Amino acid sequence: MKQDCIQGKFIHLPKIGAVKLIQHRPLPEGFIIKTATLTRKADGWDVTLSLQDASVPAFTPDLPTSIPVPQYYRKAQKRLKRLQRSLSRKKKGSKRYKKAQKQLSKAHLKIANQRRDFHYKTANKIVRKGKHIAHEALNITSIARSRLAKSTYDAGWGQFLEILAVKAERAGLRAIAVNPNGSSQNCSRCGQRVPKAIQDRWHSCSHCGLELERDHHAAINIKHRAVGHPVLFASAGRSPQAQEMSFSRQRRGALTGVTVRVSGTESLKPALSRFSGAERFASA
Repeated sequence: MKQDCIQGKFIHLPKIGAVKLIQHRPLPEGFIIKTATLTRKADGWDVTLSLQDASVPAFTPDLPTSIPVPQYYRKAQKRLKRLQRSLSRKKKGSKRYKKAQKQLSKAHLKIANQRRDFHYKTANKIVRKGKHIAHEALNITSIARSRLAKSTYDAGWGQFLEILAVKAERAGLRAIAVNPNGSSQNCSRCGQRVPKAIQDRWHSCSHCGLELERDHHAAINIKHRAVGHPVLFASAGRSPQAQEMSFSRQRRGALTGVTVRVSGTESLKPALSRFSGAERFASA
């Protein structure tokens, strides 16, 4: 791609020529245009430019933040229902049918774009902390077949984790998927099993006396499995290496996260957060 391919309201594409362009934001200074990708969507054509930047990203210390988790599909359900009803009343193949079909497609496209934009922005905020990331390796396909199907698809876990993994890799970080089995049931302090039903939202261990909110407690277990906690590896005689990580727990379309520093066998006092309809990441 030529670096002067964008001129005014037009972009000059190889083998195509000048095409009218609606540029939603200016290109950042110092970046080199490498490739252009054309994608056809319900509302027209999109061109995606891949840029190259040789500079090293600067990471800043992370502070506790709260980001509301939007439910774009649920918020748009009434409008989608109205558009779908309107489409079903039209004669298939007629001009009115095609017009209603296009309106419905645009409504679904808007929801998908909003969700993807939220995923990218959230992934960028996590990666900017400069810490490795751990999450549960959930079977999203199976969960989507349960009564949580709508919440699962609306949250878009699979897409978010894919974006997060790519962003982490480009930043020189790791996105680690850990076994989710027992993350809520096993005590994060003593390792003893504390059975709970799905409606039990509080962890109360009778062995060591630990009292924590369920998702908060599970996030610690995810951290333990990702970095190798002495509770889990005592029998093997191994100790964890000092490192910083960010951890997330998925629960019904919400994320639970924690950022901590683990060093040797020192006592852990992470600043954790429970997420219910919001995403929070706290730093120790």
